[in-house]
Amino acid sequence: MAAPTRVRSRLAAAHDGPRRVMHASATAVYVDLDGWCVGLVSATATRVPCAVWSTLPDLAHLAGLPVAVHGGTLVVGDQELRVVRLADPGVARVGRHDVVPPTPAAVTAYGWDLPADGRLTPAHVDRLLGRGPGLTPLGDDVLAGWFLTRAALGLPDPALVADLRRRLGVTTLLSATLLDCALRGEALPELAGWLADPTAAATDALLAVGATSGAGLLAGAGLALASVSTDRPGRAA
Repeated sequence: MAAPTRVRSRLAAAHDGPRRVMHASATAVYVDLDGWCVGLVSATATRVPCAVWSTLPDLAHLAGLPVAVHGGTLVVGDQELRVVRLADPGVARVGRHDVVPPTPAAVTAYGWDLPADGRLTPAHVDRLLGRGPGLTPLGDDVLAGWFLTRAALGLPDPALVADLRRRLGVTTLLSATLLDCALRGEALPELAGWLADPTAAATDALLAVGATSGAGLLAGAGLALASVSTDRPGRAA
């Protein structure tokens, strides 16, 4: 098993005992780890930055089993899932580029009146946070894409970051955890790949993430790129 360093640290700091399972399927199991969501994902699932990354192609035989933490190790049923390899999900710094993708139809269908210049405000955060379909609400995916991309560009918006952190309790624990990861610059590999090289193939790979998550992430990244393209030196977004 592999995992981001922060996931292993969270497990190591957690007290022993059973954990509430929030979601279990053939591709992912997510549990509440003291107010932070930790998952186990299959080898075919997206390597989210808050999960242990399994080499198992299917987790169906684990779905429905009790989950606990023992000695810093995630235990599903009677199977200990030891992390033997660490990874860094931090997105590499990227430069500004001119590829600003159109907002996918899966996002425009919700009529959220997203700003043409890409500059999000607290009102946009309120409009998006916890809204829309999906295991992670689509509006949250848009926000994650925006904040992650601004972090990757080296141009975070500290005031808006603080505003979002204050409101994370509005959404699901899994989504709040992934937003926390995005604020720290920890990315899904498909989004990191697109930011590094926004080819058609990378776009398709990102859009294939989840039912709508990839579309939301791409929309947020596009808004972030648009927002910095209008930045002037010395002007805060």
